[in-house]
Amino acid sequence: MCDRKDGQMLLTGVTGDSLWLRISGYQFPDAGDPRKRYSWHMVSGEARCAEGSWDFEWQALRCDETPRLSAWLRAAASNEGLTPLTFVEPNLGFRLAGDAPVGHALEVDLDLEFLPPWNRHGEAGDPTTLRIATGSEGLRAAADAWDEERAPFPDLTR
Repeated sequence: MCDRKDGQMLLTGVTGDSLWLRISGYQFPDAGDPRKRYSWHMVSGEARCAEGSWDFEWQALRCDETPRLSAWLRAAASNEGLTPLTFVEPNLGFRLAGDAPVGHALEVDLDLEFLPPWNRHGEAGDPTTLRIATGSEGLRAAADAWDEERAPFPDLTR
């Protein structure tokens, strides 16, 4: 399922795990050099799982990485063979975990600065994983919502 919460992309599954994501700006919005100004997107959001909910914000995606998320969600909706989606900063990762009762089981890894407060540690590699079961329509809607979310923050270094 996909919905919006205050303009953010929302992925939510039948088990209660959910993830809201939004781009909250550029890491260096006032930098004179466009290569620096448009280098990193600040990503903020909220995650929920059985243990609780938490908020996060970090410069987690390079501006040239941001479009990969919606492309990956669309490919997942089409049942295309996918490798896990990872980024330079290991805060966020996505993978398909097989079929779910409603279509797809999406696993979202949240690590480092995106970890819940009860599971903080200093090194990457032990993420908190959300399991979101959703249908193809939900994945396509999430991809569309992400494209709308990132539109005001383009990668202008090209």
